[in-house]
Amino acid sequence: MASRLTPLTLLLLLLLPGDRAFSGPETTSHSTQDPLVTQEAISEVFPEKDEPLNLTEHTAQSSTWPTTNVSTKDTADTVSTKDTADTVSTKDTANTMEAFLEHTQPAEQLPTASPSQPTMNSSSQSPVDPPSQPSTTTDSPTQAPTEPFCSGPLVLCSDLDRESSEATLSEALTDFSVKLYHAFSATKKAETNMAFSPFSIASLLTQVLLGAGDSTKSNLESILSYPTDFACVHQALKSFSSKGVTSVSQIFHSPDLAIRDTYVNASQSLYGSSPRVLGPDSDANLELINTWVAENTNHKISQLLDSLPPDTRLVLLNAVYLSAKWKKTFDEKTTKASFLYKNSVIKVPMMSSKKYPMAHFSDQTLKARVGQLQLSHNLSFVIMVPQSQKHRLEDMEEALTPTVFKAIMKKLELSRYQPTYLMMPRIKVKSNQDMLSIMEKMEFFDFTYDLNLCGLTEDPDLQVSAMKHQTVLELTETGVEAAAASAISVARNLIIFEVQQPFLFLLWDQQHKFPVFMGRVYDPRA
Repeated sequence: MASRLTPLTLLLLLLLPGDRAFSGPETTSHSTQDPLVTQEAISEVFPEKDEPLNLTEHTAQSSTWPTTNVSTKDTADTVSTKDTADTVSTKDTANTMEAFLEHTQPAEQLPTASPSQPTMNSSSQSPVDPPSQPSTTTDSPTQAPTEPFCSGPLVLCSDLDRESSEATLSEALTDFSVKLYHAFSATKKAETNMAFSPFSIASLLTQVLLGAGDSTKSNLESILSYPTDFACVHQALKSFSSKGVTSVSQIFHSPDLAIRDTYVNASQSLYGSSPRVLGPDSDANLELINTWVAENTNHKISQLLDSLPPDTRLVLLNAVYLSAKWKKTFDEKTTKASFLYKNSVIKVPMMSSKKYPMAHFSDQTLKARVGQLQLSHNLSFVIMVPQSQKHRLEDMEEALTPTVFKAIMKKLELSRYQPTYLMMPRIKVKSNQDMLSIMEKMEFFDFTYDLNLCGLTEDPDLQVSAMKHQTVLELTETGVEAAAASAISVARNLIIFEVQQPFLFLLWDQQHKFPVFMGRVYDPRA
């Protein structure tokens, strides 16, 4: 019977009401942190004013008017912006004022200016009502003001764009995976097992990116190693699922949280799910979420959450399930062999094969032996183990940079498979991780301090209260297990690859060239 590899993972993002205050019932989801024209800026132009400037009063009293950065390509009505103290002619003042008043609405109707438009310098701002009211720019009198920047409707990528975007995504996921490995390692106790899915975490963060605006958008792009405004990323990520790897996402939200239709439509199209409304009963909501988790992880993870706060507003979930068979079966009998564990030797069950086809080599940068085993569905299992017992896994991890990692995977791609005597431990790793601490290790603080999801909801008062990631990974040969140890005779001319000390592993998508799972094993018995 063929051997099987069945790792899976689940990532949860939980958002609750934040502590930021509302200005009133008319507050919208659009950022009003810094009005484009402030009272301080007005004071710089009119130092004699100690109170909010009255536009009508000042117009009547003065023929000297601070100019705006109007770009009208040398027309007769263009006002010089060389110096705000310059006095312009009565004709120019009249023309500028006529254009300004024509395109200015009453204060309570003024829309917020778009950051995508050119903003005025403090030395050339037009006077406005007090900054507590929304403001607008007058950079171009013929251009209607627009709303603040936020994610717009997605534009479908062409076949040519999609092909190049998949290559870009592959590079980004590889960089992100190595950064994520170091962040996980930094939060774990020394000499402990670890497993996670960079693909699952990237999938969920990219779904959040779909509704992110302003700094949250740019910070997510940076943490994921995405290029700025990577428009095709969602379509490219969708194509990265395969028969062996399934990625599923779901959104749950409270009834009082309105989700934008544009986000609902995009989420359904790209991630195959529409947001589901939570009920008033926290226990029923907890059961609903854990049931979804179990159904989408083949019941390997039956309970992700132990409790759910009653004021939960938004829950984002992603589950990745991987099931693949070894291209060549291992021997049916299990052998117990020595494994180095915390300066002592323990006996653990080992899988073995006398002539297993492997691509492998020694890397001097990592001081490690690197091996690759073929799996079904164009997947492979890659293992990196220190060259000898005098080399530590911690030193190998420290030397693993994105550049080194990519070079190793490229060399594996060019290596030929050779019959090898292989002996490696059976593995069962289960890992639970608080992802907020991981994100902070990677210097991403938006989830707890300054979250902007203006493309997902009109409600600006959200912050992430919990972010969980759980992974279960099993590596076995399917078949009859023998209680007794058995000896294996090995020909001297056969290449040997034995894994008898802590090692790093990854499950590699050979078609799209990115890690689906990564981790390390210190104790195979766990």
